[in-house]
Amino acid sequence: MTADAAKLYPRHRDRISGSEDYIVAHFARQNGITPAQVHQLIKRYGSNRAKLVAAAKELRTSLRSDVPKPLLGSGRRAGRLSAGVDARNGLETR
Repeated sequence: MTADAAKLYPRHRDRISGSEDYIVAHFARQNGITPAQVHQLIKRYGSNRAKLVAAAKELRTSLRSDVPKPLLGSGRRAGRLSAGVDARNGLETR
């Protein structure tokens, strides 16, 4: 009698492995964020896919503002740095 591979090696599709670069890159592409941001979210929320998708959606909406950005004294538009967001990973600083 042969062993059933599905029972021996179950796939945990409800989890994201932060140690597998191709999984992180795929998740980042699916959710419109960077792989570095995925790693930060995994550190903060764990590897549960549902929680990570919700956090990525929240992150995406916080970075994309529908309100026009104010002009700085130099005439340039204010960017993420002026909005209280960490420039290294795009997550809000608290």
